[in-house]
Amino acid sequence: MPFVWSFGSILGPFIGGALAEPCVTYPSLFARGTVFDRYPFLLPNVVCAMILMLGILVGILFLEETHQEKKYRRDIGLEIGRRLLGFFDRKGRRNPPIKCIDANLEESRSLLEDEPPPGYRTTEGSPRYPSSRSLSPAAPPYSRSEARITWARKAPTVGMQKAFTRPVIVHIVGFGILA
Repeated sequence: MPFVWSFGSILGPFIGGALAEPCVTYPSLFARGTVFDRYPFLLPNVVCAMILMLGILVGILFLEETHQEKKYRRDIGLEIGRRLLGFFDRKGRRNPPIKCIDANLEESRSLLEDEPPPGYRTTEGSPRYPSSRSLSPAAPPYSRSEARITWARKAPTVGMQKAFTRPVIVHIVGFGILA
């Protein structure tokens, strides 16, 4: 995020300055008496709006949902994006439609199925696993449905007092001064 913010802080004024007053800066491309002469800052705003619309379009057509409760729903935007990619594919292959079955269900599998690595033998404080395997050898592993229920629980909300700490406020003020 800081890289993108810094890059945009440099590129944005460059685009705005290069495209401002196009009838004066580029008289061979933009004639006097046109809409660009009447509104000299229209071109940089139109270009920035087109870049924004391109970003929104790419997000709708190609980004997959990551929200735990919504990631397995049908995504029409992603289906349209895959069809567009299939249309422009040189080999003419069609991508299969997205189904809930195609989703990666490995996220709900426990990472501690086997013996943990040598440096991490203890699981003290863990509600699922005892600190020693000998204490409860017959403890059954959790099923996928139980893991989904655990993942579906919402995290506790954090109050405004805890979210806006002193470093966060300093960063917001700093970005506000620089912007």
